[in-house]
Amino acid sequence: MDKLVFRAETVIQAVIAALIFMVIFIVSLDTVTKITVSHDDAYVLVDADYQISAFFAELADGRHQNGNYEKYFSGGKLSAEISQYKDYIDLQIIVINAEIYGMKKHIVFRHIIETDINDEW
Repeated sequence: MDKLVFRAETVIQAVIAALIFMVIFIVSLDTVTKITVSHDDAYVLVDADYQISAFFAELADGRHQNGNYEKYFSGGKLSAEISQYKDYIDLQIIVINAEIYGMKKHIVFRHIIETDINDEW
């Protein structure tokens, strides 16, 4: 029977080939993770837009007094200012400003609503 003999050349070639494949695998895995797990602003902006809509729904009933209101969410802070619109006693303007943590972007939402001046507080 022939004994299984490895020559030094074969072992060195196998080690070099393994190292080359390992480097290619590491580089490709690093590239794939950078492409797919990027810090995408779209998710944060969509969440902020949803939070603005929910906050506006709370404030737009026409029963809130003029003033400043704040609400915090997982991605940042919402600041709302309610004031009388020009000289119209039955209109209010709501300005909601969304400050998003870790980003230089912010969203400003303005809307004019009709107040319920006939209702008692």
